[in-house]
Amino acid sequence: MKTYIVILFFLFQYTILFAQNNNLISGNVIDDSGSPIAYAHIEIKSLSIGVMTDNKGYFELKDIPEGTHKIDASFLGFITETHTIKIQKGQKKELYFSLQKNIEELDDVMIISESEKTKKERTAQAVTVIETKEAKLKTTDLGEVIAQTEGVSIRRSGGLGATAKFSLNGLTGNQIRFFLDGIPLHFNGYTFGISTVPVNLIDRIEVYKGIVPIQFGADALGGTVNIVSPKISVGLSGSASYQTGSFGTHRTAVYIKNRDKNTGLFFTGGGFYDYSKNNYKVDVKVANKEGKLTEVTVPRFHDAYQGYGVNFTIGVKDRPWANELSVKGFYTDYTKEIQHNNLMSGIPYGEVMSFRKSAGTILTYRKNITDNINLDAVFGYNYSERQFEDTSDCVYNWFGECISNRNIPGEINAQLSGSNGASDQYTWNNNFFSRINASWKLKEHHIISATLAPTYTKQTGDDRFVKTFDPLNTRKNLFTWVNGVEYKINAFDKTLENIFFVKNYLQNIKSEEYTPPSNNLAISKRNVSYFGFGNGLNYRFNKQFSTKVTYEYATRLPQPDELFGDGQFILSNLELEPERSHNANLEFTFKNKNNYETSNWKIHTNTFLRKVDNLILFVPSVDRTSIYQNVFEAISIGAELSANWTSKNDRLTFSGNSTYQNFYNNSKEGLFAAFYEDRIPNRPYFFANGSASYNFKNIFQINDKLSLFGNTRYVHKFFRSWESAGLESFKQGIPSQQVYNTGITYDYKMSALKYAITVEVQNLTNEKNFDFYGVQKPGRAFYIKLVTQF
Repeated sequence: MKTYIVILFFLFQYTILFAQNNNLISGNVIDDSGSPIAYAHIEIKSLSIGVMTDNKGYFELKDIPEGTHKIDASFLGFITETHTIKIQKGQKKELYFSLQKNIEELDDVMIISESEKTKKERTAQAVTVIETKEAKLKTTDLGEVIAQTEGVSIRRSGGLGATAKFSLNGLTGNQIRFFLDGIPLHFNGYTFGISTVPVNLIDRIEVYKGIVPIQFGADALGGTVNIVSPKISVGLSGSASYQTGSFGTHRTAVYIKNRDKNTGLFFTGGGFYDYSKNNYKVDVKVANKEGKLTEVTVPRFHDAYQGYGVNFTIGVKDRPWANELSVKGFYTDYTKEIQHNNLMSGIPYGEVMSFRKSAGTILTYRKNITDNINLDAVFGYNYSERQFEDTSDCVYNWFGECISNRNIPGEINAQLSGSNGASDQYTWNNNFFSRINASWKLKEHHIISATLAPTYTKQTGDDRFVKTFDPLNTRKNLFTWVNGVEYKINAFDKTLENIFFVKNYLQNIKSEEYTPPSNNLAISKRNVSYFGFGNGLNYRFNKQFSTKVTYEYATRLPQPDELFGDGQFILSNLELEPERSHNANLEFTFKNKNNYETSNWKIHTNTFLRKVDNLILFVPSVDRTSIYQNVFEAISIGAELSANWTSKNDRLTFSGNSTYQNFYNNSKEGLFAAFYEDRIPNRPYFFANGSASYNFKNIFQINDKLSLFGNTRYVHKFFRSWESAGLESFKQGIPSQQVYNTGITYDYKMSALKYAITVEVQNLTNEKNFDFYGVQKPGRAFYIKLVTQF
């Protein structure tokens, strides 16, 4: 019994001692714009105690004795701030420091590190960098974020999950390549396009205009968009978001990452879920009792979209044997209801469905072989599956009613001559790819780089309702190999940078098909090989004025969907020839001196030329006989202008941009010679964006901010057919339109956590807006979004 008493006595004494030394002071250090200050010094001079903030501006002071203490927070270039605090036994206190910039010290001593955006845009590459820090808090999707950039147009055939056509300086579709961390986007599982990539899972977007760096191993004609994931920093961090609103929309995304400093082990994981009924109102023509077509307004009834996906990466960083060795895995699943044809005309569909699934893995290895030689190697496999289902025998009207039954099942097929009825089509793709980049620093400012990028795709399919000859059973193989060599030089104290590169494009196409009635095996083969080259030059006259000249003679090889069709709406065309283009840009950038006593502004201009031979054009049809064809030569020439201004206290911001592009037919012979010098139809040629925001800081607490924002987009009217086609009714165009969005965001920090809530109204004036083929887009919509970051 005495032994137990002695043990309890010592435990009691230990508890008291622990409580006496468990006093804790924690908090955050931010600048006057609300951004965290990493490596700020926190000190209690009287106790000779001090710590540094982490990369999120967070700190902890442990085992602080009772009493009143003065605590200082300091950082180079900022005025030291002091708080006085009284602490008692077992007490935990939170402090927040908001440091003001020291103007004199900034002018004389302080060097501010450049952002990734500034570093990229100062190179000789034709690139615009879009930061997503603010976009992550808003309800706009990734397509809408990018569409606010000069030269970029994203056109949709409906609401969330609908087909989105990305256009850059007039070129569109497969002429633009999309990447996630340098790997083709669809090989990462995002097979439904860039608009379905969650904004909250990315760090920034790099838009390369016309001139594509060799490290992507890409054969793009009009440019490349590279989505960049967040850096994997030491410690645990992540984010979660949830959005809901009009048309039954729900969107959620979760991202988490952790890295151990001692072992180098790291893990990242993310996931998303999107759903929308897309039941917004549209104007359609319906026959009345007398059989006369009259316009009515009805909600869409069969246009829902659902998508979800997960991804994870495990690996190590900063080891003697590897800068990075990691393995990534992912899975995505998409479901889309299809309500109408490409023209939104005729009889609607009530049960036609489209499904897509994708899964794969990516192995990454990066190593500094020596101080002057670097190696990056990526190897991956991706499996994708598409299903198209058209089995109903119902005839639907625009009110969503099944008004009769067909003798032949299949809502689309029954309207086609020679159709056998229902379809349940599957298309399977197996993709193998790699990207191997090596660089060698010859001297301090001279670097040679090389890239090898082979890709192999095997495609086949099956229509489960076809019992005889099935074209989907054709075995199709596509091998593409893009190689490149680059020489980069920096001169005149880094005021001049020049990049010269050469590329080689190889493609091998093979199709094996058993043809009726003899059931003989027909084999089609074709090989192509092309060379291209380019150069980029950037010269900074001073810190405020610079110019950039870039050029590439580019080749764009046909893609699987263009060559083999998609098994749903697009027919195969193995005779497609590659597109080739002369791409040039001339840019000028003007900005004010870095002076924290005045406002900041920047003006950027770009004139561009895209001269395309053998242009591949998507030729649409109201049924399932759409096809890609080489049709004509074309030229896109135009100019971009962008400007932004920020007040000296970072509270008020204005930005705007405009784009004019004359993309016209340059063919004097062939099928479209009659339309020589006509603008390419169904593509806008003038559009502009504008935005403004105002921030109220430290409203309810030191660490909070209330932001009011608004943006607008204007698109000038354009024709859906050739301008010289004759009949106005045939070439009927899409009228000029202007859409306004506005919203409010409140965000605040608590310890290491950041919370934000945004309320946003899109299409504030309920404008009837269209992008192409007369398909009406959503009207006024209300959304709310919650975000947590840690």
